[in-house]
Parts: sequence; structure tokens; C-alpha cells
Amino acid sequence: MTDWFNQLKSWVAPSAEETVDIQVIARAAAIILLEMAATDEHRDDDELAVIHDAMQDAFGIDRAELGQMLKDAEKLRREAVSLHDFTRDLKAHLDRDERDQLVEWLWRVAWADGRIDRYEEQLLRRLSDLLGVPHHEFIKRKHMAAPDDS
Repeated sequence: MTDWFNQLKSWVAPSAEETVDIQVIARAAAIILLEMAATDEHRDDDELAVIHDAMQDAFGIDRAELGQMLKDAEKLRREAVSLHDFTRDLKAHLDRDERDQLVEWLWRVAWADGRIDRYEEQLLRRLSDLLGVPHHEFIKRKHMAAPDDS
């Protein structure tokens, strides 16, 4: 699995007057991962396991803290009018490779139940556009994330 999350820890982009709160970025990533899991209207344990793995790898969050973070992210996801604020934060603070890798994580969540629902693919296309990930990378990451038997 790619290590875009590890790159988040070694931030290089913020200006002197701007400090990046890694929790804001972690929460934004969690929200869009949870949105992907909710898209096909039947979130399952496999999808949540992928999200847990992604967030633990990214931020080294222990299980108790991760559980609370995901609860908070789920609440924000449900209250959100759109995903633009979250993707804007991610696009502003992740480099191109990190955003490409995030799209791969989104594909992994979508593939977790063994199939891609058309609504999942539509959401992934929209998120890729909002994150500034080009179409060829979107397709490449889809194939990288796909289970071997698909």
C-alpha cells in the first residue's frame, strides 16, 4: 500500500503565517472516506476496516482515539451540505502524489464489498476532479486498488 499518509506527517507546504492542523486534514480525509462507504447505502464492516486501516496508517491514531475521530467525522459528514470544503482543504495541503494516493484509498473503500456501485464511481469521479487528480491517474488508481479477482 502506498504511504501518502506518512508524507502528511512531514508537512512542507505551509507558509510562515499559516500553520496546518494535521487533525483538520485527518478529519477531512476521514469524512470523504466515510462518504464513499455510505454511497451505496449499505456500509459494511469491510469498508469500515479499510477506513480504519487508512486512518491508522496515516496518522498513527490509537483505536480509542480513532473511534472518536470517526464518530466526529461521521457527524460532520451527515451535517455537511457538500464535500467542497473538505476537498478544498485536502487539495490545498496535499501534494499531487498524496492526492493521487488518496484517490486510491477511496477506490479501496469502494472495492471493499467486492463491487463498484455506479454511485460510488460517480462520487469518485467528482472527488477526483475536486482534488485535481487527472483522469488517467483516476483510472490507474482504480486498477491498483481493484481486488485480484475483479
